[in-house]
Amino acid sequence: MKNRATGWEQVFLPIRPNGSVGWVRDRNVTLALDPYTVWVSLKSPRITVFDGSKLVLNTPAGVGRSVLPTPHGTYYLVELLKQPNPNGPYGPYAFGLSAYSNVLQSFGGGPGQIGLHGTDYPQGLGTNVSHGCIRVSNAAIAKLAQLLPLGTPVQITD
Repeated sequence: MKNRATGWEQVFLPIRPNGSVGWVRDRNVTLALDPYTVWVSLKSPRITVFDGSKLVLNTPAGVGRSVLPTPHGTYYLVELLKQPNPNGPYGPYAFGLSAYSNVLQSFGGGPGQIGLHGTDYPQGLGTNVSHGCIRVSNAAIAKLAQLLPLGTPVQITD
């Protein structure tokens, strides 16, 4: 959520362009507190997860290469997909973020949505290796899949 006005809530929308917002009536939503925050550092590729002020996870991540960068900004978790092959390229789980690639209009048959997922290439963690998605170890994504509710904010910064 971004701003509030009498009778209205401003919300981030999971559409292009990144950062799009809309307004919904107060009476049509239920507000809930999500104590979790996910921080992604692109400079030294890492993901850090907090429950309030308590550190829950701090681990290397694989992020976008220079030609296919991970977009900066404030996003949130939109969906969680259990993968059919837990040892495949996306690991056991993949979160879809509200972020979209600023370079690719489509990828793998989808709309170029940025994901947070596991990997079958753990050597790439801590480097710029992806098409824009955020990769973590399979153990880390399994933990996050059990912990984080949809709607959890994701801050992607340098």
